[in-house]
Amino acid sequence: MIFGIFWGIRIFGIKREKFAFLNLTINANILKQANNLLLISIIIHLENRGQTRISARVLKDLKNKREYKGFLYFDDWDKCKHAGTLKIRPVPDMNCATIIDWYSLRRMKDITIVGDNKEIKNCDLEQLNYLDEYQDPKTNYRDVDFWIEPNETYDLQIIIWLNPGIYALKAYFLGKKIKYKEEEYWSSTKIFNFVLK
Repeated sequence: MIFGIFWGIRIFGIKREKFAFLNLTINANILKQANNLLLISIIIHLENRGQTRISARVLKDLKNKREYKGFLYFDDWDKCKHAGTLKIRPVPDMNCATIIDWYSLRRMKDITIVGDNKEIKNCDLEQLNYLDEYQDPKTNYRDVDFWIEPNETYDLQIIIWLNPGIYALKAYFLGKKIKYKEEEYWSSTKIFNFVLK
């Protein structure tokens, strides 16, 4: 019996901390063009290659909420409001050899969305929630109720109108906090050239 308990803790308890691995990739393609704008489908692919469930971070996972200033992730370089955050930034034209990295790119201005009822909404292209279909009504839709089991995959989509150009897309997935101030955090960045045909 003692051996069984020890084996269970060793197998399931330790794996929870040591073998969480999420493969996160981004793909995008043009669906339509109209009025010099492009309708873009962005797919965020999540694949749990680890040996334990990965759950999306929620506000109650944060011990010191003031430190995060209303975000689920906050440091000097990145801020994420959502467990599944997508950021879109334009890559500028340059006249000389220049190294481009994510942090050198400027934020885009927010865009305006007009629905069927002509209601105008602002959309922050630094804080797009690709897990919005998993928003939890129990938390007034602030958090998501999302997890991914070992060997599971999800393809999550955002559809957006953009001007033609070169864009950097960065996707983040924030998992629950774990011991020793370590956290489950994954990100992936990819460049796309969207052109009119």
